[in-house]
Amino acid sequence: MRKSDGAKSTSFGSTTSSSSDETASVATPRTVLPSTKTKPAAAVTREELEAALRKVVSSEAELAEMLAEAGVVLQEITAADEGELKETFAVFDADGDGRISAEELREVLASLGDDRCSVEDCRRMIRGVDTDGDGFVCFEEFTRMMMH
Repeated sequence: MRKSDGAKSTSFGSTTSSSSDETASVATPRTVLPSTKTKPAAAVTREELEAALRKVVSSEAELAEMLAEAGVVLQEITAADEGELKETFAVFDADGDGRISAEELREVLASLGDDRCSVEDCRRMIRGVDTDGDGFVCFEEFTRMMMH
């Protein structure tokens, strides 16, 4: 079986190579989760926010109040994001040991209908985010991957 040089992207961010007779295809996922294909919101620094607010507030007290409120909202958003990430991480961490193994990743992908992804494919995906080299994805590595 000869693979063609053309590769096309699939919904899980994988590359599919087709044989010349178009009867078989092989997919190796490059990421665990599907791409949302949305552009992330641009970050605004505290200084930029303060400069913008100075144009619309009437006093330093009002500015301080608005900056404090923005800080509370930011903390709430961060806490909500962390809660969602913990819930998502728990789906992958089936045995609850605080780390995602290649076998656990394989089971989740299979439950999502991707039966073509092997445990070795999952090991390759994990190596891409495993910063401490232990062969697993811990919550910190998972969070870093999801935020970038």
